[in-house]
Amino acid sequence: MVKPAPEVPEAMVNLAHALVETESLRSWFFALENLSPSFRKSAFSDMATKMRNAGEDPELTDAVAALARPKMYQSVFEAIRERCSCCARAI
Repeated sequence: MVKPAPEVPEAMVNLAHALVETESLRSWFFALENLSPSFRKSAFSDMATKMRNAGEDPELTDAVAALARPKMYQSVFEAIRERCSCCARAI
């Protein structure tokens, strides 16, 4: 029996959409690929902590925190690259 794919939280979908639609955000996100996975994990965790402390949207904060997981980051990275026609030039 095949397990159904887990539902992607709406905040992660919205974040991914913003990354696709906004060139500066997309460039920033793609540049993170050059960092070591451990540094990237730490950076996303720190960003999520700062967002929580500042009272930012909890669902968006959870989406950012989820990007600290290497598999989640890689999945979002690949999805954005696939959906962006200009990505071949951006990477």
